Amino acid sequence: MTTISAGLAFLSPAEVEAARNEFREVYQQAFARPPYSRDAGVAESFAGSLAQQVTREGFRALVAREQDTGQIVGFAYGYATSPGQWWHEQVARHLPPEQIARWLSGAFELVEFAVAPRAQGQGLGSRLHDGVLADLPYRTAVLSTMQSETVALQLYRRRGWVTLLHNFIFPGGARAYLIMGKDLPG
Repeated sequence: MTTISAGLAFLSPAEVEAARNEFREVYQQAFARPPYSRDAGVAESFAGSLAQQVTREGFRALVAREQDTGQIVGFAYGYATSPGQWWHEQVARHLPPEQIARWLSGAFELVEFAVAPRAQGQGLGSRLHDGVLADLPYRTAVLSTMQSETVALQLYRRRGWVTLLHNFIFPGGARAYLIMGKDLPG
């Protein structure tokens, strides 16, 4: 495995839009292999959703760029979750009111997180995770991840994420997900 030297940088919504094809490429590479097995159509749909997501309140995106080429090899982004957003509404339907208040009110939703396979295994995912969550003005962070023993799930557990819901299947989906939460220091 070749070691990749990568620097981290926050991108504005306009910069994310300008780099949408690079985001799509990293997403496609990261999620093409099992257990994800997402095809190019899913990657294209992901890229299309960026236009709406960058407009959300609290949007924050951190990328890892290869030092030699400037090419994006990883990213993490999210925004403030709130009532009316699709993910928030799906999850809130399955949580009791006290859990909604505890985890979803004043929360940052870690929406997408991906590292290109050639850059994996070098601590880049940990750096992206910690960086995108650093110094946020939210009480908690929330996410959904495939309910499978993936490297991502192992990272989340090591970083203090706890499972809020097991066997969660989003409308129209077939795969089980975990809904997870993390207390933030801010």
